[in-house]
Amino acid sequence: MIARLHDMIGPLLRRSRRRWGLAASLAGAGTLLAACHLLDVSNPDIVPPGGLNNAAALPTIRAGAIGDLHIAYTGSGAQGSGGTTEGVILLGGMLADELINTETFPDRILADARQPQRESVTLTNVFRNVHRARRSAEAAAGKFRQYSPDTTLDAGLAEVLNLAGYAYVFLAENYCSGVPVSTVNADGTFSYGDPLTTAQVLDTALNRFRQALAAAFALDTVKALATGGMSLLASIRASRASMINLARVGTGRVLVDAGNLAAADTAVTAVATSFAYLIQHDLNTTRQNNGVFNGIRKFKRYGVPDVEGRVGLAWRTVADVRTPSFRTPATNLGFDGATPQYDQNRYVDEKAATPLASGLEARLINAEAALLRKDTTTYLTTLNALRATPPSYVLSGTAALTAITPVLTSPADSNAAVTQLFTERGRWLWLTGHRLGDLRRLERQYARPDGLVFPNGGYFKSGLQYGSATSYPIPLDEENNPKAATCLSTAP
Repeated sequence: MIARLHDMIGPLLRRSRRRWGLAASLAGAGTLLAACHLLDVSNPDIVPPGGLNNAAALPTIRAGAIGDLHIAYTGSGAQGSGGTTEGVILLGGMLADELINTETFPDRILADARQPQRESVTLTNVFRNVHRARRSAEAAAGKFRQYSPDTTLDAGLAEVLNLAGYAYVFLAENYCSGVPVSTVNADGTFSYGDPLTTAQVLDTALNRFRQALAAAFALDTVKALATGGMSLLASIRASRASMINLARVGTGRVLVDAGNLAAADTAVTAVATSFAYLIQHDLNTTRQNNGVFNGIRKFKRYGVPDVEGRVGLAWRTVADVRTPSFRTPATNLGFDGATPQYDQNRYVDEKAATPLASGLEARLINAEAALLRKDTTTYLTTLNALRATPPSYVLSGTAALTAITPVLTSPADSNAAVTQLFTERGRWLWLTGHRLGDLRRLERQYARPDGLVFPNGGYFKSGLQYGSATSYPIPLDEENNPKAATCLSTAP
């Protein structure tokens, strides 16, 4: 049973039968840790707030933070095609060129056409879920600091701080500048927060990752051996390596978003390519399902496009084993009964794990930093090393990729090199929540014109034209916050 820490619920927290797991590879190791189911209790009940105020509740609190981050990131199978099905992977991919809408909901059609509406229920739900994940992780960190007998022998503090950092990353990469960050007080009342600029949101994410890194380095292997012998030593050693790498990749991602590639390069260099922090999914409840699989292959609300809006990546016609898609049968249609339905084959079922951070991402950051300092040798060597030995976690639930050909060669000029780099990022990081942030960076950091980055021109259905949005707006119901405003800026 997992008690989730809800933003909107004060006095009572409901538990249901859930199991959340995580798997992360060790630095320098090639195999993933087995999924660790944190709790598996079969009697649903109500947990009063006092039940969460002791050390015994910390595994429950930690598991709840993992679960909330999963919903914000990957979505789920809960509530059919509404409610919590969508996470930032689906919504970010739809506003970018990674996915298209293949169903009938007007608010999602408008979002796909780059005209997202503030009053959209779908968009509001995802925004709430990201904030719920943020609040859950930060509240969990407070509980660990207050009740843990010894945080040097418990990786929970480092993990929930890392999760908080990623929640802020989602806010910065997917939403316009001006996201309000409020808090819930112990008595259930709100302390309304001011709108934060994108730079401030990124700074907050960086702060969480730095706290996580400090907590991870504080994990004491010497004390673990003396206290619990070899078994505890192995556990702490594995957790320490995983949490350090998770914080380093998160730090690198924030610095990339902020345009500081040199610092990002330094932050991730020690991360082994074999590292991966995976959000685990299973069939225990629909809430635990992989929402990307469900949204595309089960509910057929989203599909894989090809050169969307004249400028999108050729996801289908350029065959690439990193971005597999199919249409079966050949007449398969989306939920709207009209749009050809091409399904993704990266996540092969509801149980497929979703990578949140990886050594692969670290190498892509190294490659981009090398390109910016005009070190084309290191740039190409780094990208081709990934192609020669693809990490085993790239396609969740399937056999590891074989070598990818052809070998990349030096582009004709810097413009072609940037296109090559972001194509590689698009393929490697497909359906992991990076694409929208990358397209925004192409405009913001590389001065690419919008007409060469985001889909534009005539939208493929409903008689619409593509709009100009490069991010999602602040939902209308945030106006309940007297300090909140509409976007401070809609610039990419």
